[in-house]
Amino acid sequence: MSRDDFQRFASLRFLRTVEPGLLRAFFDRYGITPERLDLSLLETSPDQGRTAVNAYLLQTPKEEIPESLTADLHRIERLGKPVGQEALLQEARRRGVELVPPALLAKTGTRSLALRAFIHQPEVFEDAENGLAFLQPQAVMEFVAPEEGIPADLSDGRLHTLEAHARAIFQAELRDEFCEALAYHDGDDVKVSIRHGAVLTITEVLEGRLKRIRSFREIDNAVLAYSAMDGRLRIWGCSKASRTALAKAFAEVILDSPGLFSAAASRRLYTLQAVERAGAAFQFRHGHDAGIAGIQIYEAQANKVAVGKGGREKVIRSLIAREADGNALQVLHETRPEISFQSGTWRLAHLIFKITLKVEGPRPPVITVKIKPSDMLSFPRERHQRRVMTLLSMNEMLCEREPARTALAAE
Repeated sequence: MSRDDFQRFASLRFLRTVEPGLLRAFFDRYGITPERLDLSLLETSPDQGRTAVNAYLLQTPKEEIPESLTADLHRIERLGKPVGQEALLQEARRRGVELVPPALLAKTGTRSLALRAFIHQPEVFEDAENGLAFLQPQAVMEFVAPEEGIPADLSDGRLHTLEAHARAIFQAELRDEFCEALAYHDGDDVKVSIRHGAVLTITEVLEGRLKRIRSFREIDNAVLAYSAMDGRLRIWGCSKASRTALAKAFAEVILDSPGLFSAAASRRLYTLQAVERAGAAFQFRHGHDAGIAGIQIYEAQANKVAVGKGGREKVIRSLIAREADGNALQVLHETRPEISFQSGTWRLAHLIFKITLKVEGPRPPVITVKIKPSDMLSFPRERHQRRVMTLLSMNEMLCEREPARTALAAE
């Protein structure tokens, strides 16, 4: 556990926001002697008690702090972030329990919420902690099947076979033989968490006055999320090479369709051709979504390309326009009139746009999206997946699906 976790928890600015009884309930678990930390001060003089907690965490030698306390502080810190708060609230809603009264939720910080759940709702805390592994980062590696509706078979036998494939993949990267797969159903999607060994860490430590070399291997987590409804597989939490190998294994073992994600067409996901055709006049259509107030394009990049040896395109010039007013595409064309996407020598390399949502209040939420053909899309997926993907579809930014035989024949 990093020392930063101690410092964040021990901050008096944070400790003053925590009820004294909650702090005492937490530290009572570890059998700390009154000589080390007098917890009775939290009842008789809360400010002095918080100062004592601060001093104990920051001034006590690390080897003298109970290991269980160190581990639990790390767990609370992991859920004491906005993404952890979302996981806790989702799990509480699923169970129909209340972590804090609604009136106090807006005044409860993320770390305070995690601490409260750890003490009073340990089952919610544990399940949220497990579910955190399944939360998608902004950018993931995606594969699309030639057709929709291919069912996933997550029976124990299939899952164990996938686990064996994953073990071989990660062993080839020198990540040890430890590997375990856990399946999870999330609505119409299925998710598989594959816990595996990380790269070996070797470090020098002090034991008393003696220096020792110690090695350890943390546990990493790779996640595969598959939607049969749209035939998309999303993978994150491991190297690019491992993601490609895991996609191949998933198609063969879980979907019973060897080679399903092997064709290059499975990675042709996003396109900006509709924007290139419209040029500076392009405007996002969002009338289908009453929750969107407006969309502004903040950055646009155009590449001038030429055909090199072997028939492959190579970039010979890149131009980027950034505009805080949200008209970057118009500025790109106005300042560089030589750009003509219809000529075939220019390509729109990427767009960054911001979706402003309709809500009451002075600061409406904004979703920032980056799209880069043909396989990169970045945005806060966990909360806005459906809204953004529908918007892209309505604006012709999703590549059309190629039938399996056509895609393989093209290869």
